[in-house]
Amino acid sequence: MSRSLSFRSLSNRPLSLRPLVGLALGLAVAAAGLSGRAITVLGDDAPAGDAKPRPTASSTSGLLVPRCRIKLIDEATIAAGRTGVLADVLFREGDVVKKDQLVARLVDDVASAALDVATKEASNDIEIRYAGKAAEVAQAEHEAYVEANRRNAKTYPAIEVQKMKLAAERGVLQIEQAQHQFDIAKMKKNEAAATLKLFRVDAPFEATVTRVYKVKGEAVREGDPILELSNTSRVKVEGAIPIQDVFSVKPGASVSVQLDLPDVDLPEEQQMFAGKIVFVDVKAQPVTNDVRVWAEVDNSANVLRAGATARMTIQRGEPAKTARK
Repeated sequence: MSRSLSFRSLSNRPLSLRPLVGLALGLAVAAAGLSGRAITVLGDDAPAGDAKPRPTASSTSGLLVPRCRIKLIDEATIAAGRTGVLADVLFREGDVVKKDQLVARLVDDVASAALDVATKEASNDIEIRYAGKAAEVAQAEHEAYVEANRRNAKTYPAIEVQKMKLAAERGVLQIEQAQHQFDIAKMKKNEAAATLKLFRVDAPFEATVTRVYKVKGEAVREGDPILELSNTSRVKVEGAIPIQDVFSVKPGASVSVQLDLPDVDLPEEQQMFAGKIVFVDVKAQPVTNDVRVWAEVDNSANVLRAGATARMTIQRGEPAKTARK
């Protein structure tokens, strides 16, 4: 009887799990030792896998937009303005050009000569001066005929007086005609200058030459690309926000941007760049119901590279104001 009671009391005693956990860990360590693997026990706050900590732009009213794409605002492919042969391509990839600086030129001998002729014609006012003198003489003759007939009505027939009057009026009209031709000559000079300008290719803004498509001596047609220019001083950071947040995001709202590069960990990802929301799309994506937005961000140090990804924090609830100057 006593032996039975002893067995029952032991079976009703709660078993502790600590020895079992210790035994399991011991077996796992032993197995790892045999296989050469290391086992790490993760706590509740440990990051899973190889995930690296990312910088955060926390704000009580901020809307975080991940996986934004960085694009250039000032980027252009410079093309030929007309058909011709390239006389010069003055820059190589990596060179910096100023705004309105000549970057390429077509052979322009004929156009340059045409401008010289038009300039000479536009400076010629001989016809105007001659017409003025002729009009003075014709007017004087008409007045002499009239004065003679006033003294003696039979001096000149009426038809002769009419002819003198017509000659005087024609002289005035010839002055107007000469002035008209002079104005046309100046317009032709401007036309020749505009035509000559088509033979040169100027930089529309300060930028770096990122690609050269044509070299000196190559034939080009109107619209053929010659150079690609890129200015990185400001960039467009484009992302998508849920439609439920679109009504709290206004053009002109402040943003902060950080690089968010996958599979790398760089000090530059800790830097913050300020900007303004420029565009909030009036349409939503039909599948995701996301709305496209983009901000203009200062990039003077050229840390934000076009094509890279970034994360953007938008300050919500700010009054709408323009971000463009």
